[in-house]
Amino acid sequence: MSVQGLIDALEEMDQRYEALLEVMQEKKQAIISNEYDALVRTMSKESKMLKGIEEQEKQILASAQAFLQSKGIKSQLELTITELLRLVFDPEEKRALSEIQNKLSDRLSKLKHINTLNQSLIDQSLSFIDFSLNLMVGGMDEEATYAPPQQQERRSSARSNFDTRA
Repeated sequence: MSVQGLIDALEEMDQRYEALLEVMQEKKQAIISNEYDALVRTMSKESKMLKGIEEQEKQILASAQAFLQSKGIKSQLELTITELLRLVFDPEEKRALSEIQNKLSDRLSKLKHINTLNQSLIDQSLSFIDFSLNLMVGGMDEEATYAPPQQQERRSSARSNFDTRA
């Protein structure tokens, strides 16, 4: 068996990563524009795509094992593409496998970058929400400053978050 089955599986993975990259771009826009419903939809799409990617990874492993067995290697090791390249002797197949390896590497770095960016945007949004809530509640920071003991007692008894008279 040639390495073509593995190359086809890797190209399918690249297409799935490309689609995931588009969904992650949509997610970034939803985060930036504060569209909660759009964010939920894109996260749902992203989750489904990740399940498909997991299945594709299994297919790649099966293709790699089939290739190894065709070469007479009975190992159950999960070799990297670089290690598999050493076992390919046909120059055309070697070039195709090397190209898809580079393509996947580039796509994965883009995915990692946008994932880091989305995480940073979400962290900033959460910090802003926390800041806004603290502004709305207000006055809580007054207790953190020094005041003579007589004034501290008056502050704590005068201010309450709940109206206890009903």
